[in-house]
Amino acid sequence: MISETGMEKPREWLREKSIAKKILSEANVIFEVVDSRIPQETRNSVIEQLAKERNKRLYIIMNKADLVPSDFLKEAKKKLEKEYPVIVFSAHRNTGKRELMNLIKELSKEKKLIKIGVLGYPNVGKSSLINSLKRKKVATTSPKPGMTRGEKLIKLHNNVYLIDTPGIITLEFQDDLALKGSWIPEKLEQPVEVAVKLLSKILQHRPEALKEAYRVEPSDDPLEMLHRIGEKLNYRIKGGEIDLDRTAKKVLWDWIKGHIKAYWL
Repeated sequence: MISETGMEKPREWLREKSIAKKILSEANVIFEVVDSRIPQETRNSVIEQLAKERNKRLYIIMNKADLVPSDFLKEAKKKLEKEYPVIVFSAHRNTGKRELMNLIKELSKEKKLIKIGVLGYPNVGKSSLINSLKRKKVATTSPKPGMTRGEKLIKLHNNVYLIDTPGIITLEFQDDLALKGSWIPEKLEQPVEVAVKLLSKILQHRPEALKEAYRVEPSDDPLEMLHRIGEKLNYRIKGGEIDLDRTAKKVLWDWIKGHIKAYWL
């Protein structure tokens, strides 16, 4: 399969799927970490399907809860709980940590070795979650997607271990992954197109987030919005025209880092 950008995907996808299969074979329990800003879009269908096929217990961890309001969290949690148990979490505010530790304590009573596979897309905050539970830095954290390079087994209790993994990328185009915050903007062949797609979603769901982030008035036209942001940032190329490519990458990085306070189901 060839993506719209001409990049071959099957080999990379098969490698990621094999990692997911390996972890799901080893783990008794799965923590699927999603981004609280876009919880539905950052659910990984491959992980959930494999867990179901292997009869593994799966919990959805809504991470980065500090980036969205409480009423949105309640609504999203209620929707996701129709399928799986859900824990709302934020490493920055210690939200959900006690609930997670209580769950792990209950699991430890099973008198057997418990391995918890921590899985999800790149940059949903798996490493931050693990470091918070371990109470020290044992996993690499970075706003740059894809920083975790290999699997790690991390001991929490005598019989409970966490399995830290690289982000699991399923068979999707770069554009779709970038919209999830799971692809480095500099690696995109058409960052302007992706930024326009992202701005379109933000304008649809929470246009005021762009005014808050860039101090510009929202426009109904996402391309015009990108122009306005570039003008405000004074990103220009030779001749004085707006540097849309640089502006697009800035917007995408701001989304990855949580500087744009937008969210949707």
